Amino acid sequence: MLKSLATHPAFRTAAVLVSVAVAGTLIGMGWEEARYGGTRTELERAEAAADELDQETPRGSGRSKQDEAILARTLSYFPPYPNGGRPEALAADYLGPGTPIAVSWFATKDSSDVVLNHYRKFLLDEGLPVVGLRFNDNAGYVGYWVPKDDEVRLMSTLRQGDETIVFVSSARMRNYLERAGSRIPAGVPVPRGLQDAASLSLKMEGATNVTVTGRLPDTALPDAEQAYAALLRDQGWSVSEARQAGFQETELTLTRTGLRGQATLRQPSAQRDVEFHLSLMRAQGAP
Repeated sequence: MLKSLATHPAFRTAAVLVSVAVAGTLIGMGWEEARYGGTRTELERAEAAADELDQETPRGSGRSKQDEAILARTLSYFPPYPNGGRPEALAADYLGPGTPIAVSWFATKDSSDVVLNHYRKFLLDEGLPVVGLRFNDNAGYVGYWVPKDDEVRLMSTLRQGDETIVFVSSARMRNYLERAGSRIPAGVPVPRGLQDAASLSLKMEGATNVTVTGRLPDTALPDAEQAYAALLRDQGWSVSEARQAGFQETELTLTRTGLRGQATLRQPSAQRDVEFHLSLMRAQGAP
């Protein structure tokens, strides 16, 4: 059951969103909430609910209605972290029409692993089918998927210096997947035979970040690593020496004029598939 959840397109694409957050590209971006057409967005509905609450309870947080709405959409499904700082809104509804998403964050002195274990235990105690991933000792995510609502709810972590940034996200990905979620942009190098691919492109000031995830079935990690490195070099990429990032996990750094990316290939124990993750930054005007 958990394996099928982990490979479900809605979950994997939302995991792409979190991996972007873990890479740090959401921090400080100041994305504004996008409004489409004549219908109310998820954020606008949450803002209306916040207005109703304002009539009953004085507001002393200093937050805007929009920030309060984003926090309500993300924090409602997880209890406050006991050693966490004040949660703050980060971004909402930036993927186009019909794709509600909200992201908030808070900081804690606890390690990434302590935070992930805390929320994993909470979700298990609630009887929820937990799915998660640790990218390394300093970053990872844990969460669950709600089939009825097609909603993925995640807690992800990034350790920076002496504190951990925790991202809380909630997203409904069906419409995004139907529009473009499985299409990999031209020029983005992925291994041959990649299956269940999910891709996300985020335009930032002066650059575009493209993230791709997928799996390579029935292969061994060394074979997948060697084949992908050879493909990259054949396409004119400079590839760093592969280094073991962890047990059964390899990272490759790839560069070309105006392009820089990091690829991770990992193979969990007793699994015949290799998981693939690529984060590629393309400078504006790069080929």
